[in-house]
Amino acid sequence: MTKIHVLTQKEAIDPLKLKNCIVVVFDVLLATTTITTLLQHGANKIIPVLNAEEALAVSRQLPQNSFILSGEANGYALDDFIYPCPLKLMESDIKDKTIIFSTTNGTVALNNSLDASFIYASCLLNGASVAQYLLKSHRDKSLLLVCSGNHGRFSMEDFIGAGHLINALHRNTESVFHLSDAAILAYKFYQQCQQNQIVEYFLTSQTGKLLTSIDYEQSIFHAAQRDIYPIVPVVRKGDYPYLEIAYS
Repeated sequence: MTKIHVLTQKEAIDPLKLKNCIVVVFDVLLATTTITTLLQHGANKIIPVLNAEEALAVSRQLPQNSFILSGEANGYALDDFIYPCPLKLMESDIKDKTIIFSTTNGTVALNNSLDASFIYASCLLNGASVAQYLLKSHRDKSLLLVCSGNHGRFSMEDFIGAGHLINALHRNTESVFHLSDAAILAYKFYQQCQQNQIVEYFLTSQTGKLLTSIDYEQSIFHAAQRDIYPIVPVVRKGDYPYLEIAYS
């Protein structure tokens, strides 16, 4: 890839500029971390939807007992949905199941990116694998890293995720990338982060404080692990776009 851009919030996505672009979406706390974890542990696919109504509409088209509803709005669980925390969902039998997934930021960012040529989900858990796959499959394409953010605001954890991916891209090739200003900052900031600092940043972020207040602190520690999963989730387009493993 010749150019790497970083958007610090999903609201900055311009569909007109996505043509021929490769998009990688980050919602480190928690959507893309949850997507990566569930696919790694045997979920069949993840359908990212915009709200509870769309999730229920999709569920009516699937065989009974073939899916799990998971979602939150403004950080709190939707009624009769499992909270979209990877550790919470892993308590259910997810193997070979379809996860219908609605979040305030991450699934919106994924749906807002559908005009791109390819869309991937990344987090700290799989950043190195995503970097290797991008270098192999899309070396000559521009890359747009979309930090989902939080209600139109900057999210520190997504910015760290973007920096982690840029660092992994540099580590795996001799190629020279043209980085946008935001990409340079994400890269340099990540390079200065030690593991204990990443955990601290996650815990003290706005989303981290919310997750702690509702007893999902362990999911933050899970999300702060680096490069433990070898999979690359990709969005497949259709009537209802879904994520599956592009590479493992």
